[in-house]
Amino acid sequence: MTQSYDTPINEKQGYINSWYVFYVKSGEENKAKDNLVSICERKDIKLDFVIPSAIKFIKKGKQRIKTYKTIFPGYVFANGNIDTEIYTILKGIPSVYRLLRDRNTFTILPVPAEEMELLASIMNVHGVIEAPEVSFEEGQTAVITKGPLTSFKGKIVSVDKHKNKLTLLIPFLGEERKVEVGFLFAETINKEIVV
Repeated sequence: MTQSYDTPINEKQGYINSWYVFYVKSGEENKAKDNLVSICERKDIKLDFVIPSAIKFIKKGKQRIKTYKTIFPGYVFANGNIDTEIYTILKGIPSVYRLLRDRNTFTILPVPAEEMELLASIMNVHGVIEAPEVSFEEGQTAVITKGPLTSFKGKIVSVDKHKNKLTLLIPFLGEERKVEVGFLFAETINKEIVV
């Protein structure tokens, strides 16, 4: 039996057991996940599978098409409790190579709780990391929240939603200077537009 610890990862999403990682054929993560789900349903094994991915927009002509990009190619995450018996059943599945384990003892090890807490906090129940909603508009006042210019306030002069950046006009060394910052490094102070 595996040594594991039951850790609440993100209770609002229902992840309450340990997390494990299957090493699968790269590019066939969805196929491997489907095979794992199918076997688990037939054998009455209680595991949830997630392929962490991020939303990505690609341009085709004049249209933007929403796609999903796998964050960890070649890996499928499993939430539940896996012991040696369950692992023996699952390791023979097509496209699934093995479960990640300790290199020296070959003991099946869960992902450390603090690592999964971070990942679970930014992904939804389907394993998708969604970009934050952008509510920046030209003319609003924003403050820089991270980096060397933390706490500098300025007027938003342009917003580039494709590059996830905005340009602020901030007072610096006695002059107004344009500074480009990422959406994650600024927040609006007020929702009113300053002219």
